[in-house]
Amino acid sequence: MEHVTSLVLQIYLWLCIGLLIAFSPRICYFIFAFKKQKSLVNLMKNKIAVIIPARNESSVISHCLDSLVPQTYDSQYFDIHVVIADEMDSTMEIASGYERTYITVIEEQTCKGEALDGVLKKILTKFPDKYDAFLILDADNLAAPDLLEEMNNALSSNKQIICGKKLIKNWQSRRPDSNSFISNCTALLYTQVDELGNRARNIMGMTITMIGTGMMVRADVIKENNGWPYRSLTEDYEMTADAIVKGWTSMYYSYAKVYTEEATEAKTAFKRKMRWIKGYSQCQRMNYKKIVRKTFDRGIRWKNFDFLYSTYPAYAFYGISTVAMIFGIVTIGFSLFSNTTNLSLATSLPMAMLPLAFIYGSLFVFTLITLLAGWRNMKISLFKKMVVLFFNPIYMMGYFRVFVTVFLTSYDYFKWENTKRIPFEMADIEE
Repeated sequence: MEHVTSLVLQIYLWLCIGLLIAFSPRICYFIFAFKKQKSLVNLMKNKIAVIIPARNESSVISHCLDSLVPQTYDSQYFDIHVVIADEMDSTMEIASGYERTYITVIEEQTCKGEALDGVLKKILTKFPDKYDAFLILDADNLAAPDLLEEMNNALSSNKQIICGKKLIKNWQSRRPDSNSFISNCTALLYTQVDELGNRARNIMGMTITMIGTGMMVRADVIKENNGWPYRSLTEDYEMTADAIVKGWTSMYYSYAKVYTEEATEAKTAFKRKMRWIKGYSQCQRMNYKKIVRKTFDRGIRWKNFDFLYSTYPAYAFYGISTVAMIFGIVTIGFSLFSNTTNLSLATSLPMAMLPLAFIYGSLFVFTLITLLAGWRNMKISLFKKMVVLFFNPIYMMGYFRVFVTVFLTSYDYFKWENTKRIPFEMADIEE
């Protein structure tokens, strides 16, 4: 038995080395997080429609609309369209008090995609050529004062889809209960997607990974789609796949800033993670074969491998590490309680502890790189940053439970429902 345990440990170590090599191209992305992006200037003023799905969002819509009032972009070049599901929604009364703000009722909405599709089709029918681009915000967002100006600047790149920088609304509140350890940890996701991923994709000419708030889509894409056809749990990731298939160009522009809300409670954060991961797997299942055909049709398009390859080596590493750790725990049990097994703790303990150390260590390094990449934008104390550094790896281990729960849960379970909003009092937004 001791020989078998030693062999398993050796196989595990060699697999870890192989997966590290396989993941190394993605690790190279991290270098670009520390390379400053070139700012753009656009002498032409484009007409922009700001679309805000806001079903039953009366508790947060005023903060969002207030942040759009003092925009540095000329007000005659943008309108705001708030989308609700019922005229009795008090969101309608609040939004109607703002200039250049139109309210559209799309009844029986079952997902964000239906709200977007409904309002975009109405706009295209009534004003087919009024807008050059459509900027999507969530009702819980805050717009930086120069968001519209920077989004217009980004249009000078001639890219069809532009995603701005996501920062955390929680850190812009005067109230200390507006953020927590949970929100500080989940906030890292945006830095990981944008700074540790999309910056490199910009430089390499790849399709960026889209996040559906603070995302601007040019009118030609909306017209080609005849609205917004995406209905998955993560319609933004579905559009990422569609952009690869249809050849749309995209970019991440870090100067266009949007502040988004993160859950402060573990239960709410867990439900969000479940929906994201289920939606991710849903979009992979829907689009993987199409992108494979696109990749190998008439030659190999290496840039599509970013979607196909994804972070699977990392998933494989955590999977085999978990299996190895469980095997090690079992061998410890045998060594302690079995008189017939020739197995010592000196062999069984490394089998259990080494995978755990590797998991924590890799997540610690990933957290450290994330913190360094987003350090200036994290409006929390040094002490809280250190808490995140050492305990976020443990928090991220909770994704194992999320993956298991998602695997055992059907798509029908995930319904579009309003999120419990954080307590919030507006403070000055720091640039």
